[in-house]
Amino acid sequence: MTQHLSFSVSLNDALRFSHGLRQLGITHYYLQPREDQIVFVFERVSDQSHTILKRFFGADGSSLRN
Repeated sequence: MTQHLSFSVSLNDALRFSHGLRQLGITHYYLQPREDQIVFVFERVSDQSHTILKRFFGADGSSLRN
């Protein structure tokens, strides 16, 4: 189990990502503002959730977000 996972996105993309996470049923995260970006922070992430989140945020090395 991963202890901590975070992804930085632009302020404009934060609402879209938040909506997408809600559609996936992922609600256990918090947001941190960082300059002109928003950081989605996930704690106590399972290996399966870790893989899903990396793919969702396009950080798995193979996914491309439009």
